[in-house]
Amino acid sequence: MKEYGEFISEEDRMMIATVRDFVNKEIMPVRQQLDEDKDRDLVHHVLNGLAKTGLHKRGLPESMGGLRTNATSLVVGYEEVARGDSGIAMTLSVPPWVFGPAMRSHNDRVINDLCAPFCGDEFHEACQAMTEPEGGCNIESADYRGKAIHTIARLDGDEWVINGAKQFPSGASVADVYLITSTTDPRLGDEGIALIYVPAGTPGLSFDKPENKMGMRYTDVNASIHLDDVRVPKEYRASLEPGKDHESFRNFLSWGRLSSAAFAVGNAQAVLDITLDFTANRFYGGKQVRQHSLQAAMLADMIIGIETARFYYLTVASMFDKRKVYGPPYSDTQTSKATGAKVYACDVAVDVCNKGMQLTGSYGYMKEYNIEKYLRDCKIIQLWEGGAELGRIDVARGYYPMVPLA
Repeated sequence: MKEYGEFISEEDRMMIATVRDFVNKEIMPVRQQLDEDKDRDLVHHVLNGLAKTGLHKRGLPESMGGLRTNATSLVVGYEEVARGDSGIAMTLSVPPWVFGPAMRSHNDRVINDLCAPFCGDEFHEACQAMTEPEGGCNIESADYRGKAIHTIARLDGDEWVINGAKQFPSGASVADVYLITSTTDPRLGDEGIALIYVPAGTPGLSFDKPENKMGMRYTDVNASIHLDDVRVPKEYRASLEPGKDHESFRNFLSWGRLSSAAFAVGNAQAVLDITLDFTANRFYGGKQVRQHSLQAAMLADMIIGIETARFYYLTVASMFDKRKVYGPPYSDTQTSKATGAKVYACDVAVDVCNKGMQLTGSYGYMKEYNIEKYLRDCKIIQLWEGGAELGRIDVARGYYPMVPLA
């Protein structure tokens, strides 16, 4: 665990040892089976196994049995799980992401009504629905200031009535609770953003069939969501305080991108481990492959990329843990830092996968060596939450103001 340096506590080291042992025994041997587990029996087995370690309670309300933790501790746990399967890590990370706005706003109604099962002994899935069919990641761009949101929430007496659609969210069709990003009026911009909780089974909530994806096929289920006159109590909006939901929305992006950096590094570390083992047990010219200068240089570049990406995200996580010094995660500065960590880690992970496949040759292209799995998985991490291009704009935004769209 020396790879995490002084960023983590002794308690974190104990947690990492437990998770690492679980990943090595329960996830590594079934990495390819998870990709073909259409009925998700094995996926649930793995998630419930992680729940037995208590990992699923971290970041959830203590009043419900959750465990208080800091950003650094959360993300190193995600890296360890992603070393086995980043779709499992993604699914594990969603519940604290979803209930975060209610916790920030001290919304006891939501926490009491919806959160208790997530702190139980079995894992329950949640869904945070942002992206829409119209404009894709535009909804995640600060330039639009909420004006790109097409899902409308209207207050009718004591209920919110929601109409619209969401595309690609994790957990769609399999989650127990949905947090829908909507707007009360696009003309209000940021002030109109409304984050509203919708329990599974609510009339008017429906789904298309799960997407047939290149990677994370069944560990992270994605599907389109349709909301047709969906009604929920008005207290199910995360906050009734003006602008608070906008802050929570920006928090999603910062936390999601920071977590994504950890997922990507976990993927890259797994590929490095596979490649180091392969090049130690293959020979030419009378010595190990990795003892030749060309291959050693490629391995060195993989190592340098992984270590710098890891310390990048750990540095940002430590800044999240010192808000009085660096500001809240939803600030442009912190969003810039978290986004930079994601963009860099994803670029590194894709490069590490490519180099790993080069060093293992045709073997690396075969499923049994798993490099192809990590290449498929880390590519979507690079694409989600706005992708590398929008990400770079958000990085720049932390250093100079940008002119908002009209």
